[in-house]
Amino acid sequence: MWKFDKEMSHLVRNADGDELLFIHQGKADLFCDYGHLEVTEGDYVMIPRSTTWRIEPHEPMFVLMIENTDAAYTLPDKGMVGNHAIFDPAVLDVPKIDEAFKAQYSEQSTQVHIKRHGEVSVVTYPFNPLDAIGWHGDLSVVRVNWRDIRPLMSHRYHLPPSAHTTFVGQGFVVCTFVPRPIESDPGALKVPFYHSNDDYDEVLFYHAGDFFSRDNIEAGMVTFHPAGFAHGPHPKAFKAGQEYKKKFTDEVAVMIDTRHALEFSDEAKQVENQQYIYSWQEK
Repeated sequence: MWKFDKEMSHLVRNADGDELLFIHQGKADLFCDYGHLEVTEGDYVMIPRSTTWRIEPHEPMFVLMIENTDAAYTLPDKGMVGNHAIFDPAVLDVPKIDEAFKAQYSEQSTQVHIKRHGEVSVVTYPFNPLDAIGWHGDLSVVRVNWRDIRPLMSHRYHLPPSAHTTFVGQGFVVCTFVPRPIESDPGALKVPFYHSNDDYDEVLFYHAGDFFSRDNIEAGMVTFHPAGFAHGPHPKAFKAGQEYKKKFTDEVAVMIDTRHALEFSDEAKQVENQQYIYSWQEK
């Protein structure tokens, strides 16, 4: 996760992989090789590798970044539901060479921090390299907000998370859980079923709403469930789902399922809730 304040403005270029930003909090102007794009809370912003860009926050920002180093991000195969599920590709927004972009043209010396092979080099230009006057093609930064996503659902069956895949990387997927009606059939399970991730490590980032399958979860938290360990809804959430008191979910969350085994950073270990494993016990 990244946090930005109003004073920060970085010019960067990642040659190791595509970057997918999810804007958890805040809003900003993003300037890149393709022009200018306004970004705000709830936006996914996909930045292709080797794109030069910087972000100018209007307020403090909290951003989840998912790096895809093996291949380019793609949209999932929609199968029989068609090209317009789970969102119409026409809602994808791209940067524009607008007046805000032209206003930042500059002949001032500008540094670009370039990441390659996991190392960062600094290249100094005698001008601002974000000086495009136009572009052509189908490679670009793109933006879509979670509010544009229309979830698949069934009144009789709780669909597996893969039904909510939003982006596909090499060896992993990014899914988005958005508000939807809860299953209405009397015999349907209204909460996620208990399961073991046999092939994937699972990371969930909680963005907003009432996270009905978990107790004591707040926006901005992350959970990690490695492959081979069974998990599912907490006991209280399971009972509430069986009683079917709620008619819809109002949670928004980002899930990353990866076949690559994930490792903790030192920073993650410092904020780990050591008691999380006991949260499935009856109280």
